[in-house]
Amino acid sequence: MRLICAIFILLLASMTSVQCQQTAEDWLNRGVALGSQGKYDDAIKAFDEAIRLDPNDAMAWNNKGYALYSQGKYEEAITAYDEGIGLDPNDAIAWINKGNALNSQGKYDEAIKAFDEGIRLDPNDAMVWNNKGNALNSQGNFDEAIKACNEAIRLDPKFAWPWNNKGNALGNQGKYDEAVKAFDEAIRFDPNDAMAWNNKGLALEALGKTTEANASFAKAKELGYNG
Repeated sequence: MRLICAIFILLLASMTSVQCQQTAEDWLNRGVALGSQGKYDDAIKAFDEAIRLDPNDAMAWNNKGYALYSQGKYEEAITAYDEGIGLDPNDAIAWINKGNALNSQGKYDEAIKAFDEGIRLDPNDAMVWNNKGNALNSQGNFDEAIKACNEAIRLDPKFAWPWNNKGNALGNQGKYDEAVKAFDEAIRFDPNDAMAWNNKGLALEALGKTTEANASFAKAKELGYNG
């Protein structure tokens, strides 16, 4: 019995030693793995441990920001992104993610500035142009929103999201025929985009095409749209 207890104590000591030897990179990788599984609370704890070991690890701060953003904790996410950006101001993804968090708070002017920084650092990223277009549309700046969406489409013609956002901006201008065409492009590249089907229905409804609109709404509902 004493021998078994002694072995157990040695094993426990060995395990504790291994845990103590984990590096900041180990904790960062663990956090990324946990975040990919949707375990954001555990991921944040892992990123915090990485930051404790290496406070200057911009990637750990930015990943923590993304985990917080995924939980809807936008203000905390922005704080984490700002820490990461302070350490590495040339990280385009951190600027884009910060813009997304600001956009989710309805802070469109600040979001657009963050997206512009992302664009300055990586002008060929279709996603940041799309996100800027979305923020401009929410701001009511429809012409500029369409320009941003067009740039995203130029960079990635098969990317459904900017087609959808362009359709929204055109619909907000009352250009429903053009909006329907944009939504059709979004649907062509992503037939399971419930939002695009619903938005197409709204544009068709505005055109007085009730039968077609209802069919589009029905498809959106079938795909899980419940807005």
